[in-house]
Amino acid sequence: MTNYEELARNRNLKSQEFAHNRTLMNKINKIRSVLFFLYFVPMIVYIPTAFFMGFITNISVAGLDALIVIPAVGYCAWRGCYSYRDFMALLVLVILFINQLLLMFLSPYENSMFHKFDIFHKCAMIHMVLLVICGTAAVINLKINVQYHKLEASDGFPHFNERFFDQEMDTQQSKIKDPYQDKIDRNRKYSSDEMTDVNFDDQPYKEYPKSEGSDTMDSI
Repeated sequence: MTNYEELARNRNLKSQEFAHNRTLMNKINKIRSVLFFLYFVPMIVYIPTAFFMGFITNISVAGLDALIVIPAVGYCAWRGCYSYRDFMALLVLVILFINQLLLMFLSPYENSMFHKFDIFHKCAMIHMVLLVICGTAAVINLKINVQYHKLEASDGFPHFNERFFDQEMDTQQSKIKDPYQDKIDRNRKYSSDEMTDVNFDDQPYKEYPKSEGSDTMDSI
């Protein structure tokens, strides 16, 4: 197989690979746009709901819980979704799960503390919805992050354009010298080295006697 045929075959394979990776990248970007709403719409709804419940019951615990948990979850969700940080997406699940357990654990004791308003129980029910929606988003986030990291290690990332392969091939071809040109360059270098070895300063200087004819011409 000639170099031209091999290059054409490699370009065809790379074109197919780029098309496949470009499709996956577009799919990841679309899913990431959906994740934004799955993450942040429930959080935005949960904060005023918690404050409203605290306002009507004159208990600020629900609002305080929302002020601590939601910003932390929002930051982790943003980093997990838009910076492709797997640990941050996993941390969304951990924070929401721990907070859900905390609300459920405190729920049986709230009657003696807050005069039977069932504030923790109500918050736990609303928070369960938040956990299901944001937890699902975090699992999807982890899945697309795995795909993104695979694409990140592929040629042509992130645009996967065939021009990238053409530039790579041009670079490789420019590094390969034509055998005849290489032979000419070596011959030129060898000739130039031989000329450098010739040192005229080392040759003995001979003084030739003047001829009589030249003396006669000088006397005229």
